[in-house]
Amino acid sequence: MKLSERVEHLRAQLRQHRDAVRFCALFALYSVLAFLLLHLLDERAVIPFTRGIARATYVVLHALGAPIVVEGVMLELRGFAVEIRNNCNAIYEIALYTAATLAYPAPVLQRLAGILIGAVVLYVVNLVRVATLLYLGAFLPDSFDVAHVYVWQAFFLFVVAALWLIWVSRVRPLA
Repeated sequence: MKLSERVEHLRAQLRQHRDAVRFCALFALYSVLAFLLLHLLDERAVIPFTRGIARATYVVLHALGAPIVVEGVMLELRGFAVEIRNNCNAIYEIALYTAATLAYPAPVLQRLAGILIGAVVLYVVNLVRVATLLYLGAFLPDSFDVAHVYVWQAFFLFVVAALWLIWVSRVRPLA
């Protein structure tokens, strides 16, 4: 096959899958922009957001009677302490979900509703993640690393993907 025939074949394939290529390109662009924006706004947005996760976890667990202590982004329960870092605050997962939702060809109001609902769900799932990891560290310290690095990381990415797929299945794509 000649080079010109290969190029024409590639063009035909790209035309045939134009919508998927457009989605992938936009998703990549929005993801890079979101992560760049989060990096630039670390002091103004990410760190306060992370403190908010720590404070919300404290409020919930304290209301449930747990002897929990919070200081900034540090939580302590029965002598076991965790520091909530950037990769544990759900903000990057929310950004990834938002990028995918913005890249999908749906009406603006459906996108905004999807982003709002998705962000709330991911925030709550992350609160559960932080709380369970804190309890595991306090009561089953040998299981903390496995739960933190493998179980919750994989499960959280599964939740992001499942949440987006559920949203996609319920929206009406633009023609």
